[in-house]
Amino acid sequence: MYSFGDILKNLRTSRKLSIDQLVKQINEKYDTTISKSMISRYENKLSEPRMEIVRILADFFDASPDYIMGLEEDAKEKTKKRNEKIDTIAAHLEGKEITDEKMKDVLKYIDFIFQDDEK
Repeated sequence: MYSFGDILKNLRTSRKLSIDQLVKQINEKYDTTISKSMISRYENKLSEPRMEIVRILADFFDASPDYIMGLEEDAKEKTKKRNEKIDTIAAHLEGKEITDEKMKDVLKYIDFIFQDDEK
């Protein structure tokens, strides 16, 4: 199993990004102040990131936080989970009758609110 530093360096180099380029893009996109030395320390296994940094890097590289931390092998697990269909809806609707037609409307609404996630 790979460490956070190994995974970060692999993700960065696979995109042909220097540490300078990575830091610039991340800081612009997420309005953060990550430094080159922070990335270098992570990649050289001299420091571990805070969870906030893990989340930013996972989003930037379109990977799950678990993958970034070396806890799963599939970098696209985040995307897979996001695209899974909702199988269960729980609601407390005391005294309200939910007909098949109303349930279809609820499912259409759910599809509508998640349509941007599929792009």
